[in-house]
Amino acid sequence: MALVIKNLEKRKIKKFIILYFILSLFFFNDAVSNESGKVLSFVAGCYGCHTSNPNQPFGGGYEVKTKYGTFISPNISKDELNGIGNWGKEQFIKAIKEGLSPKNKPYYPVFPYNWYTKMKESDILEIYDYIFSLPAVKKNNANHDLIFPYNIRESLWFWRLANKIITNKNNIEYNSKYNSRGEYLVNSVGHCGACHAPLTFLSIIKDYKNLGGRKETSKFSNDSIPNISNDINEGIGLWTESDIVFFLQTGIKPNGDFVEEDMALIIDHGTKYLKQDELQDIARYLLKIKK
Repeated sequence: MALVIKNLEKRKIKKFIILYFILSLFFFNDAVSNESGKVLSFVAGCYGCHTSNPNQPFGGGYEVKTKYGTFISPNISKDELNGIGNWGKEQFIKAIKEGLSPKNKPYYPVFPYNWYTKMKESDILEIYDYIFSLPAVKKNNANHDLIFPYNIRESLWFWRLANKIITNKNNIEYNSKYNSRGEYLVNSVGHCGACHAPLTFLSIIKDYKNLGGRKETSKFSNDSIPNISNDINEGIGLWTESDIVFFLQTGIKPNGDFVEEDMALIIDHGTKYLKQDELQDIARYLLKIKK
């Protein structure tokens, strides 16, 4: 009798070990499959712009101060009440590539959807899967605090029309095919031009591939953006590929200075997660860009 009980216990232990092994493989594979989505969500700015509290990733509440007022990022966690928990994958792709909500309402261009138009849908879906693999954040954020008339969301339809007209008039190819991984990361996923491309009066991009920087919008603001073209006098033309790679990993410039706050966040929450060969591709592409 004792022998029977002993064998029964052994079979139970064996089954438990097999079940544990299967579950471990499942969760391990899930973590691996989400790693790419995590990196993409960081490089694309999803985490940085939609996370004000590191303990509540993608819970929103991050403030972006502009001359139009203060934009407050929404909750994009999988919470069904305050986040995007009710969104399907097609709705997520539409928001990313078209800048439109599931109810067909336009998003403010502080959300750089124009750069995401040529993102691979497979990359967008990896971001979606990663966000939905994390716990929901039950957080309701405040609305944007914008000055008139920019606080009227319906006026964005006029902005979108003006943007389309200027884009067509200037023959801007912001949705052209990308020839390298570096170009794809700079001009689409990483949307470097969202900050470094010159703007018109209506904050419409003059050229999506011009990374010549911006001057301060007024003498009262401190919002100038540096030139990161290969211009040797005003840009980064004297930097080497290694300088750029090291900068995107650490935030340290070739002269030993540290990057300023906004770019530091982009590095901490984005570029430092890229692979070495991806950073090298970015460096090669940047050193080819003329103002």
